Amino acid sequence: MFTIQSHFMGSFKLGDNINHNLRILTLLYQFQSQVGIGEKQVLCKPIVVFIASICEAVLADLHMRIRLYTLEGVKNVALDVMDHIRSKKIDEFGKYIASARKHDFFDAGDTSFYEALDRLRKLRNRIHIQNDKRHFEPDEHNAFTLSRQELAERVLEKVMKTMLAKYSRDRERYACVADFQLPWDEHFTETQ
Repeated sequence: MFTIQSHFMGSFKLGDNINHNLRILTLLYQFQSQVGIGEKQVLCKPIVVFIASICEAVLADLHMRIRLYTLEGVKNVALDVMDHIRSKKIDEFGKYIASARKHDFFDAGDTSFYEALDRLRKLRNRIHIQNDKRHFEPDEHNAFTLSRQELAERVLEKVMKTMLAKYSRDRERYACVADFQLPWDEHFTETQ
């Protein structure tokens, strides 16, 4: 478990809801650590769904800040980028990812990060058991795996750490959301 400061959040209530979902994840991880491998894999689906939903919430908050925080602005987002986003209706996970990729919000244009973020979105949409879009393997136990759970962890960790490093707000003025406790071992440390 490790902590990421939360003062990049614009919406206090959304930050509270992220923390609520992280508490649920913490319980799922605690249970997952106490069971055998077969049961561990059964818990991958709810864990991945929660992680992806938190990623979407963080991206939604960034886009909300860009649209609505006209006086404060958003650090490290150019005015022309803000104007472009303000002229669009960006209100779905796929659109948040496309916008983040277009403007390279995560400084990852030369990596596979945005593809991983989009894979996570598609995997989250597998909450629908019928899998009409035929994303991933037809059997859920093959679609929701420990390796995909780790991918989800890495994506959320990068999203939150980048938000803190690039798009943070003045902690003294805007630290009204409790810091985020991520319930897995940190994948990216300061020395990496």
